[in-house]
Amino acid sequence: MKSKWMVAVLTALIFSLSQISFAQDAAKAEWTILFYMDSDNNLEAPQLNDLEEMMAVGTTPNVNLIVLCDRSAKGDDEDGYTDRPVGGLKNWTTAKYMVIEKGRLRELADWGEANMGDPATLRKYLLTATAEFPAKHYGLVFGDHGAGWMGIVHDESAGEDSLTAAELPVVFKDVTATTGKFELIGFDACLMANLEAAKSIAPYGKAMVASEELEPGNGWDYTPILTALAKNPQMDGLALGRTIVDVYKNYYLGPKQGNRKLSVTLGVIDLDKVPALEAATGNLAVAGQSFMKTGAGRQNWMKTSEARSKTEEYGIQGAYHLYYYDLVDYAENIKRRQPDAETVKAADGVIAAVKAAVVYKINGTARPNSNGMSIYFPPDQKKANGDYLTTPFSQTNKWTPFIGEFMGITTGDQQAPELAPVESSDTDIAKQDVVTVTAHVKADDIDEATFVLAESHDDGAIIIGAVPTEPDEKGLLHEEWDGSWFSIGDGKKEMICPITKFEELDEGQDTFYVEVPAQIRYRGTKQWHDVTLYFYLDFNQEEVVGEFVYAFEYKGSRGREVDVEAGDALRPVYVAVDAKGEIELIASDDADDILNVTEDDDITVGRMDVAPGKYLIGFTVTDYAGNSNDEFKEVTIE
Repeated sequence: MKSKWMVAVLTALIFSLSQISFAQDAAKAEWTILFYMDSDNNLEAPQLNDLEEMMAVGTTPNVNLIVLCDRSAKGDDEDGYTDRPVGGLKNWTTAKYMVIEKGRLRELADWGEANMGDPATLRKYLLTATAEFPAKHYGLVFGDHGAGWMGIVHDESAGEDSLTAAELPVVFKDVTATTGKFELIGFDACLMANLEAAKSIAPYGKAMVASEELEPGNGWDYTPILTALAKNPQMDGLALGRTIVDVYKNYYLGPKQGNRKLSVTLGVIDLDKVPALEAATGNLAVAGQSFMKTGAGRQNWMKTSEARSKTEEYGIQGAYHLYYYDLVDYAENIKRRQPDAETVKAADGVIAAVKAAVVYKINGTARPNSNGMSIYFPPDQKKANGDYLTTPFSQTNKWTPFIGEFMGITTGDQQAPELAPVESSDTDIAKQDVVTVTAHVKADDIDEATFVLAESHDDGAIIIGAVPTEPDEKGLLHEEWDGSWFSIGDGKKEMICPITKFEELDEGQDTFYVEVPAQIRYRGTKQWHDVTLYFYLDFNQEEVVGEFVYAFEYKGSRGREVDVEAGDALRPVYVAVDAKGEIELIASDDADDILNVTEDDDITVGRMDVAPGKYLIGFTVTDYAGNSNDEFKEVTIE
């Protein structure tokens, strides 16, 4: 009897425990979204706006919204920081672990001055939050500066530390051993739709959302994203990713966003498809390396160089390059230049694999060849980042030997192109005259040629700008100049502006993405800040049509968009070169050389006659190995 009684008790106990376990599972939220927000840098102000967008929805019974937010001690609104309160909490300078509720932030713990770029901080946060807020699906969104495989987040108080592609897998391996794969891993940051970055998280997530190009300062628009999730918490990671991309597109098509829509990119990547993409990329690398080693030798390297040069590039920050190129665009370009069967087959494999992995994307007209996935392709060994060898992708893929072969040939080429003296049809130019400017270049590997205008100044020159040109089949550079140059205006005033980079957007379409170095002085302040203005130019009309896109401020490799608003002042920045070849950046304090913005983002671009005086006109040519030469002739504008 005792034995039967014990069996009955144990049976009842087991049934009871199973019911408790079932009840706990049923009580789990559908989603826990974890936000990892490193605001300890010059993106603090826009990230607090993101928190307020999240608080407009807040945690619901089916969706937990949790955040670890580290703030800066600087508090200077002019430089992107702020000391304002948010969510009912006074300004803080540490890392706070919080629940995002409707209309407020509920603090759970203050973790002190945590280093958000330390993998240990991310690991602690993910393990703590997933244990305390269990869910059927987990999402993780990084909010901060991004630089592809080189790092996500940028903790200034910790010496600008970042989480790299080598560090992320260690964290995710530990966490997902308990949670299973994350349903979604999102990067509200620049340049993270990068194959090397995707490889590092692919085993630990289902969907990835990221941008190939720089993101505008406002980043994602969280209120409609989280509203959609609250209404349909059964959606999976790929569906949520599509929602994020659609909201992003609608936001930058919306009012008060100017022309930011022209440059935006964002895509949803199926992380289960990344291994196949990695294998396809390896096949293309093997074919490319074999191609450069055989046949015409240097000629094949030149074809690879040309394909790379014609490929859409991301993360160009003034003179700083990260060397991220669209993978599909490169595959298409190499097919056209290396039509051997092995290369064509491998390139087609990459194109198909990217299209399978990138299940949804958007790209603006200033990024026509963006296909949702970039790859690292530096030009030579001097410009390569040695940390690349620590990435999981580099250690397992054939891409590293391929670019090593390419860079080895590039580095060995030290011979600059030969450029003959410039000839001009006239050296004294009256108003409305058109002069013909020519020079011969002797080289078979010209990557870039530009017609350059400079103003004679003391014993040196002030560079006004450069426009792209190209030699004909005989090596002749030819340009006709009417004494005018590009200008920017504020609706009332117009002034000559330097253009330091012309990027052709679609070969043969005469549309360009251009950079203008400038300085901005915010309304009511005295300090000038260095920025780069971006414009979209269309040469298909009788007159150049130009649209201002946005302005970015660069400090090192980390850029942030800055708002150009009514009451701000702008002035162009020029490069001055003295007789010794030393370079100095100069800007005028003369009121006539300063634009006063009357409406937000209202900056026009056009052409105007240059002032009378002495000028230098000529050409600069650069080969695929980066070797340059230039020649100029002095002329007088009457």
